[in-house]
Amino acid sequence: MGRSELEEKIRDWAIDEGILGKPLPSNPKVNFGYELNFPPNSPKPMRLMVIQPKGTKAISIQIATQIAKQHVEELHKSDPQGLMKFFVVFKRYMLMQNLLYNVDAKNARYVILENIYPDGLNENMFYQAIRKVFNANVFMNMQLVEFITRKRGGGNISRSDTDLDFSAGTMFT
Repeated sequence: MGRSELEEKIRDWAIDEGILGKPLPSNPKVNFGYELNFPPNSPKPMRLMVIQPKGTKAISIQIATQIAKQHVEELHKSDPQGLMKFFVVFKRYMLMQNLLYNVDAKNARYVILENIYPDGLNENMFYQAIRKVFNANVFMNMQLVEFITRKRGGGNISRSDTDLDFSAGTMFT
């Protein structure tokens, strides 16, 4: 089956910026889907997805995150409700950013989503949506590190606590 005009447009924009990853496995609920490796030219890009669910006009930019088991354990060490408190902050932030989300608190994972409808879709809007989802995920990673370091009784974030390296001063290399 050939690609739709919408899929071609998305692919072209992602190729032009060097962020197009692998196509997602075939799924009867999805018209098309691709990994996006963002930011471009990063040695450790995040893997976002762009999909168009069947029966919808919109495309969805998404990032799924599984909180590491050791981080969940750290959250629970000093506060049995630590993970739930993190998800309260998560929900508030997603609402403030006007982002959609799915939370699976039982399994300590979440998805951040932004939908764009074809009548508002242009290259600029596409990249703004990607950055919005990316930045929300980075922010929540930083919040998680802050929750954990506060629970340990420390206020300083050591380099071993996080994989966020800002030594270059920019997210692009």
